Amino acid sequence: MKALKRSGYDSFVYLDETWINQNYTVGKCWIDTNSEKATGIKPPAGKGSRLIILHAGTKNGFVPNCELAFQAKNDGDYHKQMNHTVFKDWFISQLIPNLTASSIIVMDNASYHSFQIDKPPTASDRKAVIKDWLIAKGETPGDDLLKNDLLAMVKQHTSRWPRKYEIDNIASEHGHKVVRLPPYHSQYNPIELIWSQVKQYVAKKNNFKMSDLKPLVSEALNQVTAENWKNAVNHAETLQQEDTSRDLAIDNFVDSFIINLESSDEEELG
Repeated sequence: MKALKRSGYDSFVYLDETWINQNYTVGKCWIDTNSEKATGIKPPAGKGSRLIILHAGTKNGFVPNCELAFQAKNDGDYHKQMNHTVFKDWFISQLIPNLTASSIIVMDNASYHSFQIDKPPTASDRKAVIKDWLIAKGETPGDDLLKNDLLAMVKQHTSRWPRKYEIDNIASEHGHKVVRLPPYHSQYNPIELIWSQVKQYVAKKNNFKMSDLKPLVSEALNQVTAENWKNAVNHAETLQQEDTSRDLAIDNFVDSFIINLESSDEEELG
């Protein structure tokens, strides 16, 4: 990110998915459990159906016309519905047409963000499949090689070539570049703070009717201001800078420690 900024890039776009359950609410929605004194609406038991939301934003606010919200099937696994096909369609039809020139698109490493082109075979593939893949790449695996030997050849071949992702190619064709967050570092994505704001708004006004949840989410998204996005981006960038400084300090300490150990060894040998 620092290198891209130094290179002159100024448009950074942050995308992510989240979900809100039909019965999502604040932790305390009753003042008194007595039915005559109780206020608010008591949430039904269970989580209810789920609404999946996908959006993107910059330091200036949400990217226009990029909101996607749809009801998930009640099969217990939202990842089956927020898949590569859905994400790719949204990326092409809603995100790309609404970006400014030469944008940096920041996303996490979810599998549906990272569909590989010509994905190398793995140990779960049959030996013949692995061998055919190697031959197609110009390698010459012998007939006497074991499966582990073939996989070692695959690893050696792929180490010479970077992975190719379909989404990255699509972005590049339109003059954009994709940057993926380090694993388990969602705090570097400012949209996480935006999702928190949206969910708080929904929790306070939710009436637990699925038919009203999508309009309520749109209402919550409209409450997010450019100032909210600016603050979220600044917060994420501050975290990145602090972690970079911390890592540099650790590196310098380790280098100094190693140098001191080497000096001590030389003195003992002398």
